Amino acid sequence: MKLNNNKFFYYPLILSIVIFLCFSCSNSKNDLSDSENPADDYNENLLETLPSRSDDYSKVWEDHFTDESINTNYWTVGTLRDPNSGDIVPGADGDHLLKDKYSGYVTVEDSYIEDGALVLRNQKRSYTGTSPSGNYNYTSGWAMTMHKVFLNKGYIEIRAQFPSGDKVWPALWLIAEDLVWGPEWDMFEYFGKNNVGNDVMGMHLLVDEWPNQKWDTGYIFNFDALYNCEAWHIYGFEWTEEKAVWTVDGEVKRELNRTDLSPNRIGKWPNEDMYIVINNEVQTNAPDTNTNWPNYLKIDYVEIYKKND
Repeated sequence: MKLNNNKFFYYPLILSIVIFLCFSCSNSKNDLSDSENPADDYNENLLETLPSRSDDYSKVWEDHFTDESINTNYWTVGTLRDPNSGDIVPGADGDHLLKDKYSGYVTVEDSYIEDGALVLRNQKRSYTGTSPSGNYNYTSGWAMTMHKVFLNKGYIEIRAQFPSGDKVWPALWLIAEDLVWGPEWDMFEYFGKNNVGNDVMGMHLLVDEWPNQKWDTGYIFNFDALYNCEAWHIYGFEWTEEKAVWTVDGEVKRELNRTDLSPNRIGKWPNEDMYIVINNEVQTNAPDTNTNWPNYLKIDYVEIYKKND
């Protein structure tokens, strides 16, 4: 009888504790998933290391996408051709497709402003294109600053939310203003599925000009598992005469020194005006088994800083 009495006494107590713990865990999970600005919870000590927080750098340009529509004084959207000069991204297969390794035909309607962010959308739909002509199964968003906003060295900070899934291929990158392919900086290029890993965030440099281009590559493997690519993150890229530094939420993920290049490439370190390209794309060679459609690359802001003299 004594044992049975203890059992009846402890069972309600244990049940109450279990219910309390489950409720607490549930609330904690909901608080995290419902956060509108996950970047606000990041380690401020790390964020303080960003060049944008340093007295050594001054902001020279920004777009926080607060207007109702995309500012066309800064951005060309829906096409790889600058409407004023008629210049096109070097090597493009047409006005709306860079190469056949991309499956998304670039359209104007897939680039827009929503809730104070630039949104670049991938859609799975039938679409008949004209440049290059053909029938497409996907459409994509594209924004670039060719001949409008460009830099030769400095620091770029972009707060972004990437999509996930095997088929996606969003990127933040820099192309040379002289309309010759090379050099190229891939600030952050996400492959939902890639031959160097199931999913990777690429951080690359291409030096020299086509057809003699050479790559120096770097990756964050299993990026989605480590960072949750669909959460907001601050992506930073610093480019100086001597080095390039890639950061995520203030944490250095790659540092490439000019002297790290092979002797015949040191002299090819980028030293020219380059413009910004932001695009959400669809990988032709990736399977379409776990990707949600439509999907979105969202940009809260883009800021450019120059090093003070």
